[in-house]
Amino acid sequence: MTREQAEKYRRLALECRAMARTVSTDQARPDLTAMAEVWECLADQQDQSTDLSQKPPAPAAEQPPMQQQQQIPPDEDKKK
Repeated sequence: MTREQAEKYRRLALECRAMARTVSTDQARPDLTAMAEVWECLADQQDQSTDLSQKPPAPAAEQPPMQQQQQIPPDEDKKK
């Protein structure tokens, strides 16, 4: 999944660069070039991350057993 996503982002970056070469307004060129750079950055991030869908599930964290304190009732004989 991660690799497919990175390839998709790279295709989008190529499309932005192609549009930047053919667009007629001077303002759109830098915007499309900047957008292409963002897509490439996202593709690089996808390449560096791991595909979590292929990882085995993490083991459940084991919790220590609960300890209960027992309250000892006061000795009635000692009170008298």
